[in-house]
Amino acid sequence: MNRKWFIVILLAIGGLLGTGASLVTAEIAHSTGDAAFCGSCHSMEPMANTFKLDVHGGNNNHGFVAQCVDCHLPQDSVFGYMVDKTKHGINDVFVENFTNTDEIDWIARREERERFVFDSGCLNCHQALLDRQEAENPKSLQTHAHYKNQLASGDPIQCVSCHVTVGHNGMLRSELNKRYPEYSFESK
Repeated sequence: MNRKWFIVILLAIGGLLGTGASLVTAEIAHSTGDAAFCGSCHSMEPMANTFKLDVHGGNNNHGFVAQCVDCHLPQDSVFGYMVDKTKHGINDVFVENFTNTDEIDWIARREERERFVFDSGCLNCHQALLDRQEAENPKSLQTHAHYKNQLASGDPIQCVSCHVTVGHNGMLRSELNKRYPEYSFESK
């Protein structure tokens, strides 16, 4: 076999292996991002349960269902998405298997929502809210204009700064209180 054919075969095999690895990676990334997968961990059950009650979780007339990763991972670039998915995945496996997740104060963690929800996910579907010049609800137009101004000022707020219960139908605290009664209003 001459050198030319060897290089062609080597490139073809490399291309097939690279394509196969990419497809397997994409399938794994896709199948590990929904509420069924995320809710399979004991500590995430309350979050998955309340997500299913929300319009983003499929409780709508359009049949739309977001994946957990649509909100909880950055959507700016594939590279950033995969880096964060890997980092969070390793952390979640470690925490779920090697710590006592019942000791996590999930109510307090909700106050850190800006760390766990990315505007890039919101804007993938709701960019029109920022681009509108007219709105059915003038208050919506005014508050979303404030968001745009905050972005331009260098002191931005995030979507979840105002939309506190988005994604979990406003029921997450109630669900957490059932599971962790020590976090209820009476005891804090």
